[in-house]
Amino acid sequence: MDNRISEDFIEEVRQRADIVEVISEYVVLKRAGKNYQGLCPFHSEKTPSFNVNPERQMFYCFGCHTGGNVFSFLMKKNNLPFLEALQEVARRVGMELPERELSPEERKKESMRLRWQEIHELSAGYFQKMLEERPEGERGRRYFDGRNIDRDTMRKFRLGYTADSWDGLINEMAKHGITPGELSEAGLSVKKDNGDGRISFYDRFRGRVIFPILDVHGKPIGFGGRVLDDSLPKYLNSPETQFFHKGRNLYGIQTASRGIREAGYSVLLEGYMDVIAVQKVGLFNAVASLGTALTRDQARILKRYSSRVILCYDSDEAGVQAAFRAGEILINEGLNVQVLKLKGAKDPDEYLQGHSKEEFLQELQKSLSYIEFKYEMLVADAVPETITAKAELIRRMAPDILRIKSAAEREGYARFLSLELGLTLEAVKEEIGGIDQKRLENKGYQEIFSQKQDISPHISNTISVATNQFIENTIANGAYRAEQILLRLVLNDPDVKNKVQEELGNEFWCLEEHKYIFEAVPANLNVPAANEDLYALVQKRLAELYELNIDIEKAEFLLKDCINAICESQNKKQIQDLQVKMIHLENYGDAAGALAVLREIQERLKSGEK
Repeated sequence: MDNRISEDFIEEVRQRADIVEVISEYVVLKRAGKNYQGLCPFHSEKTPSFNVNPERQMFYCFGCHTGGNVFSFLMKKNNLPFLEALQEVARRVGMELPERELSPEERKKESMRLRWQEIHELSAGYFQKMLEERPEGERGRRYFDGRNIDRDTMRKFRLGYTADSWDGLINEMAKHGITPGELSEAGLSVKKDNGDGRISFYDRFRGRVIFPILDVHGKPIGFGGRVLDDSLPKYLNSPETQFFHKGRNLYGIQTASRGIREAGYSVLLEGYMDVIAVQKVGLFNAVASLGTALTRDQARILKRYSSRVILCYDSDEAGVQAAFRAGEILINEGLNVQVLKLKGAKDPDEYLQGHSKEEFLQELQKSLSYIEFKYEMLVADAVPETITAKAELIRRMAPDILRIKSAAEREGYARFLSLELGLTLEAVKEEIGGIDQKRLENKGYQEIFSQKQDISPHISNTISVATNQFIENTIANGAYRAEQILLRLVLNDPDVKNKVQEELGNEFWCLEEHKYIFEAVPANLNVPAANEDLYALVQKRLAELYELNIDIEKAEFLLKDCINAICESQNKKQIQDLQVKMIHLENYGDAAGALAVLREIQERLKSGEK
């Protein structure tokens, strides 16, 4: 944090701010008792789980467990650093951040950054005016007309054109006092050594339609240019500078940052025109990497807005290989990856020339999981017939399966290969388990099919258990821990019992002694049970429960989290029942029935019923 800003100043800004007023600009809030509720802006949901507490000036989502104060809300919602969020809130409440003297180096860098922004804004305006108004831009206008890009879309994406001139931009920028050297440092002109001690400059972009690369706030930070003839290179992008890194930005993010959150998933495309075509029909969750292979930084940008991504690359061999590479990176970053194989078109732009938005949405719903897609591509030429060929295919698929963090999904994909290849599940697991895990980037998954389940991070970060506590029961998973915390909350406030019964009933307990304690609250905890062993266990559990240290002020959050964890556990039990059914079908030789059940399991996992 900037050392010129004191904690007292930050706290005063926070206290003056009305968090309900700020968040209401992004979320429709309705009063619910002392709090306000609405649909969470950070994940897709149909039932409101996003709560704002005006008294504590805090927000929290019971669905995705995102919470914080007015600063953290703006930071996450608008992708702002802390200082910018603080400055925004301070502006709202009529306060100004204290100033300090910048060092000479800081002043120089800030001056360069502002100049760089000015150059890009002026250049974008020049390219845009050339396309829309100048006679030289007629060629560019014909190109976009031929791609069914109307004027409103051209303006929305700030599309442009540059004539086939060596110094058109240089001369235009000179009118604004910008030198060719400054343009070169910004990546917009090229420096040339003439060999006789003289240096000259020429425009980097010539005779191309221009696609400005906009940041999340809609400000130009770079450019992409496409030729309109057969000359090379077909596409040309701004070079890397100290203020622009292609691998840290995504084309279309200025609109998609909100569109992805609203849709609940992103659509990752290959080209600029693909993004424009998809967003033009009203699907604002589409983005593309900037002429390079997808990077980890770009995957992390996508993850800020949603953990689900659908890849829709070109249908040629290069597009398939690019999808393989992108899928690996996205899975490594913990995203749920699906792949759309468009039929009858090489890319989304071509598809939407002859199909509607609704038809494209229907295609998106047919997306395969990344594992299913890769399997289909690997067996497209020839389905493996020999045992050796099947084993080799499993080994090629294994690293992708091992990258997946969900144990249930890894199990499901092992079963998928088992059914598709006609091998036993045990054989497939053993083959996958033979992969050298040191070659994988996610080395933490040493137990391939471990079924360990953890309580949500919010609970685990809020509760601390006495260090000498030892749970002898083997159900040391999320549901068990959630039951412990529920009981601790009930012991602290018996009124909580009614809320638990309304949400879960009385028959959800993992342990009989937990159920006994719950039913005995508030008055009968010391009455011996009919079974002496049960009574002894009850007393032991009570001792453990009273040793749990929980933040009572967060009781409401904890209660909701625990209920969600138990519901999730119940859903997982239903999936396990389906898995048992699938095994029975396999044993009876009903491969089609088993595959149908597997599809049902995968659909449950995909839709979040975990």
